[in-house]
Amino acid sequence: MNPEKHVFDLVELAIKLGIIAALVVVTSRVASLLVNRLERAIRTDGKGPPEEREGRAHTIALALRRASWVIILALAALATTRELGIDVNPILAAAGGFGVAAGLGAQTLVRDWIGGFFIIVDDQFSVGDVIRTAGVSGRVESFSLRHAEIRDGDGALHFVPNSEMRIVTNLSKMGATPLVRIHVSAEEDPGRAIAALEGVMAALAADPRVKPHLLEEPRVLGVEDILPGQYTLLVRLATHPSQRFEVSRILRLRALERLREAGIRTAQSPPPGAAA
Repeated sequence: MNPEKHVFDLVELAIKLGIIAALVVVTSRVASLLVNRLERAIRTDGKGPPEEREGRAHTIALALRRASWVIILALAALATTRELGIDVNPILAAAGGFGVAAGLGAQTLVRDWIGGFFIIVDDQFSVGDVIRTAGVSGRVESFSLRHAEIRDGDGALHFVPNSEMRIVTNLSKMGATPLVRIHVSAEEDPGRAIAALEGVMAALAADPRVKPHLLEEPRVLGVEDILPGQYTLLVRLATHPSQRFEVSRILRLRALERLREAGIRTAQSPPPGAAA
């Protein structure tokens, strides 16, 4: 072989690979700019309150960035393989069993991508929402066209493929009027207990740390259940969806403290089958 021609071929190959790398950089940069522009548009012009727009924009941008990187790298890998003169067809033909497995895996991958696409289009949930799906409940920490990462209350991180999310319950988008039940001993005067809780509601509505999250002042609706050894007082909150759990926890703590201060005993424990 002519050494000069060999050197020329190597230089030509290096130039082609450099062009491919440059195209990858430029294309990824253009894709990133387009995704950023779409993200800003959703934040500013999208429907819904600012918190929902922010979550939706972040979710869509995250999924599109990952998808664009996969497509760009796949095309770059194919172009590089072609320039290197590697023919992958004989390898795939020799590994027939692997080809069948890869085909089945590709079908699952396509289903995941289609599921992820419709999750985005239907705005089923966003990063930061608390959802229940595929036997898992928790907060969505990450989302892509392939899967969602959900962290449950125990701190475990679940990777749920989008194709497995046949039914999704978005707990963050539930009605922003959670009902809090306070179980009180049946020996206590309901009028005193309700008066104590009404004081808690007024203080809660005036608290500067809680007030911004309330849509209206909490209300004591009255006695809901009368069960052996206890009755249940029902309190209604009207909060922003993203704060419903936090405000409910604060209300329960303050209600317990106020009832103890007033000498009003709560129930020892709800009887079996009682509402929690």
